This record gives sequence, C-alpha cells and structure tokens, in this order.
Amino acid sequence: MQTQTLTQTITILVGDTTNGRLAETGISLAAFIGVSVMLIVAAILLYRFATRCGVLRSISSFRNLGIFVLLALGLISLALNLSTVSAAPALILASNQSNLTITIPKGGGKATTTTTMTTSTANATGYTLTASLEAEEPGIGIALKGGSVATSTPLTASASPLTLATTTDANISPATDATNVELSFTIDVTVTEGTKELKLIYAATDNDPAGPSAPLTMQTMTQDYCTNSTTIYDGTNEDAILTLADNRGTTPADYRTYRIAKLADNKCWMLDNLKLGSTTGTTTLTSADSNVSSNFTLPQVQTGGSASYDTPTVSGPVPGDTGSGATNYGYLYNWSAATAGETRTSITTGNAAHSICAKGWRLPVGGNYNSGVGEFADLDRAFGGTGMYAYQGPSQSQWLSNGPFKAVFAGVWWEGFDDQGDWGYLWSSSAYPGWSDNVFVANFNADDVYPGNGSYRGGGFGVRCLLD
Repeated sequence: MQTQTLTQTITILVGDTTNGRLAETGISLAAFIGVSVMLIVAAILLYRFATRCGVLRSISSFRNLGIFVLLALGLISLALNLSTVSAAPALILASNQSNLTITIPKGGGKATTTTTMTTSTANATGYTLTASLEAEEPGIGIALKGGSVATSTPLTASASPLTLATTTDANISPATDATNVELSFTIDVTVTEGTKELKLIYAATDNDPAGPSAPLTMQTMTQDYCTNSTTIYDGTNEDAILTLADNRGTTPADYRTYRIAKLADNKCWMLDNLKLGSTTGTTTLTSADSNVSSNFTLPQVQTGGSASYDTPTVSGPVPGDTGSGATNYGYLYNWSAATAGETRTSITTGNAAHSICAKGWRLPVGGNYNSGVGEFADLDRAFGGTGMYAYQGPSQSQWLSNGPFKAVFAGVWWEGFDDQGDWGYLWSSSAYPGWSDNVFVANFNADDVYPGNGSYRGGGFGVRCLLD
C-alpha cells in the first residue's frame, strides 16, 4: 500500500479588543493615530506646494486648508475600509487550497469554508481518503463535514482519522475524484491576541489489493479486523457473520465453532453461548489459548451435583438443546468457573480480570438494571433501548433469536436445570458491591430485557464473550 499526504495549514489571526485596539477592525489606536497624522501632514505639504505654484492663490488660505484636511480625513476613512470588511469572521481560501486564513477580533466567533480534495489512483481496489488534526489550539474548535462524514464532526488531535471517502475500483483516468469538505471554526472568548495555527493532515491510501486475511479461529480474531474489515450485523445481513473455530478441549469431539459479528455498538460479540468443556474429563486452559494468566482446570461437565459459590462447576448438556439455532444452548457455568476460579473472597468489587473465554476475548462488564451501566446496557442503547429494564421495549426484538444478538433461552442450573426455553441468563465480569454472594448478569425472555441484574454466583448461566 502507498499513501500520499497533504498538510493544510490554517492560520487564525485574532485581534486585540483591549488596550487601544479597535474591536470592529482589529487595528490598534496607535496605528490609527499614526496613519491620521501622516495623511494630515501630507495634505498640509500638498497645500503649501499648491499655493506656491499659484494654484490656490485665488482662494482664501483658511478655506483651502479646510478642504485639504477634509480630503485627508476621507483618505483615512478609505484606508481603514480597505483593510476591514466587518467585525464578523472572514474566511479566505487561498487558490492552491493548502493554506487558509481566518481573521477575527478578540471576543470569539464562528466561520465556515469549503475546500475540495481531489484524489486518484491506479490501484485496482481503489483508495481511502482520511482527515485528521495534527495539533490543537486552546479555545479554538474545528469540525469537518464532507464525503462520507454526513454531519459536522469535531476534530481532536487524539482522535482516529475521519474517513472521507473509500472507493473499491481503480480510478485510472486523468480526471480526479473530488471530495468537498466543509470546515467549521469556533473561537471562544478565552483565545488571546495573536496568530494561531492548525494543521489538517489529509491522507489518500491505496487499498490493500488482497485485503486483510479473515481470521479462522477465535484466538486469531483482532480488534483491527473487527473495526476495519467487518460490517454491523443487523439480523438480516448474514454475510456479516464470521464462523470461527475454538479448538480447546481434550479431544476433537470437544472442539467447537462459534458465530461472531460486530453489533450496533461497534463491538464484536459471540452470537452463540460458550460450549467449552468435556463430558468425559477435565479441560486444561492455558494463557496461550484462553483469557487466563496461568493454567486453569475446568472441571468435567456435570448433569447433577450441588451448586457452589466458590468451586467451579459446568453443567450440561442442557435439556432441549438441539445444538443449532435458537436451541444452541451451550453449557451453563457458575461464576467461579466463568471467571477461571474467582471466589467470594478473591473478588468482592470491580471486574474479574480473567475468564474462560478464548484468548483475546473476555466477559462483558455488567451493571444494575436501573443504572444503565455496563456493556450489555451499552448494547441495549445501541439497539434502540434505554440500557435499563424494559418490558416489550423498543430494543426487545434485537435481543431475541431472530435478532442480531441471537439470544437463546438456555435457562439456569441451580441444583437442577430450570427455565429452559423461557429465559436466557448471561454472566458479566462484575461483582455486586456489598453483596458477596451476587454478581451482575443480563437476562431476557420474549417480553423482558434486563441489560443489568443481580444473581447468585452459584447458579449456572450462559457465557457470551466480547472481543477484548
């Protein structure tokens, strides 16, 4: 890939409105007096020259002097008007479009201008045009709109570049593509007198002809691929779903594949409940393949037994699980198993650092159902909900099996299986402050959505992992 960059320098001239400066013009009082004296002296010298030459001998000297003084004042007025349009900001675009100048009196103001970027490439897969701000000036805001940026978006030096245009085909003709960009400036009252400078960096980059390779496993999925090479899955565009392998287990019979997709919150989620474990023995997880700091032994999947707060347990197969679609229930884990061994004493507040998710994945951060806090809540808001409990709310359909989250009602294990086909429960990584037996979860059925809720650590719930 090759990149061509262009720096656009924006010079901002801020005039002093105090200490003798004229707020309406930005011209200092000293300069005003100086220009006035010079022009009056010039008028007197011209008058004396005219009288000596006999041009004005027939007119009284007093009247002639008055005429020249008025003339001088007229010249002063003309000179000032030539250098000033008004007190409003004036934005001037240079002919080469690489330098802009904005002039404004001290006291703040706004201005906009439109510039045009032209780009072409012979690369068969086209190019991507971006814009970014190199450095900021205190009190001076700049926003950009144009190309694929539909609304005026503030630019900050720390933000990722804005994508103005992306093409998928080569443009090999001499005529170039044009992208119109509207720049908006806001100067507040704190900006001091002087010359300020902003620099915009435009970059046109040839697209990678092959594109990044699609990951094949959960462990090789990256944030970069999620951000730049996937589209948001809305429940209908099935080509936005990736199917990735997770080959953790004792034998190939334990290996699984999971559907994952970028959802409305721009994060990549598992669309299936985790089904990690073996019905014939324990499963050893390592930091090379899992979200653990050191080896963790996941116990054998059980169909009975006692509930435990602090001893990891895995329950399954879940009754009614067909292994596909809405009844692909996965296994049910207590919170100690889901967090790779945490107990009621090892973590009493905050978020568990590790989990049984694949390497590069983690449990979502949780929160209370009436607080709107947590990553389940963030996803609910992105789905059109409030991030809090709702009965048949606007986001309800987005959580269900035929929506983008593809929720399954796997139920719960608590001294036995319960609620299969009616409720879905998912662990978060977050302990419930002040209640050591509880942690935060998300749960839902056909009518209710709890993006945040509290539940006992000993219960067996589903696990959906989020790309870290």
